[in-house]
Amino acid sequence: MDSRTFNRSAGTVLALCIWALLAPTTIAFAQTPPAASNIDCQRASTQAELNACAYEDFLVTQAGMADELKRLQTGFSAEQRAGLRRVQRAWLSFRTEACAFESRNAGVSSSQPMLQWQCTARLTRERTAVLVRAVNCPEGDLTCIRPPASGAPSR
Repeated sequence: MDSRTFNRSAGTVLALCIWALLAPTTIAFAQTPPAASNIDCQRASTQAELNACAYEDFLVTQAGMADELKRLQTGFSAEQRAGLRRVQRAWLSFRTEACAFESRNAGVSSSQPMLQWQCTARLTRERTAVLVRAVNCPEGDLTCIRPPASGAPSR
């Protein structure tokens, strides 16, 4: 197996792992609203529109986080990737529970999905910012989780 085939295979496995990590999030919410693509979210006025726009915002933030996870794992060993997957799974569980707790006061009202999606998007943006910092950590940062550059001494 040449390196291009391995990289493609590893990329496919990574994409499936990310999907497996993120899929339970969608299941955790009782109902996925319709896409907001035909809604002007700046002028949304009905609860259904507000729910759809909150969900759309979540999808955008989720895609951004998935991209950062891919970038972060570039050059990781299998052990490092497995460790990051464990951390990400724990974070996803935290996010799901935290947002369920945060939106609990809405009960079964029609605003509950909006509150939950807004919370999920907000926490996902925060997590993405952490991942971006990890991808772009400065030289010499001993807390950096990125692997050292080729030829650099390992820590």
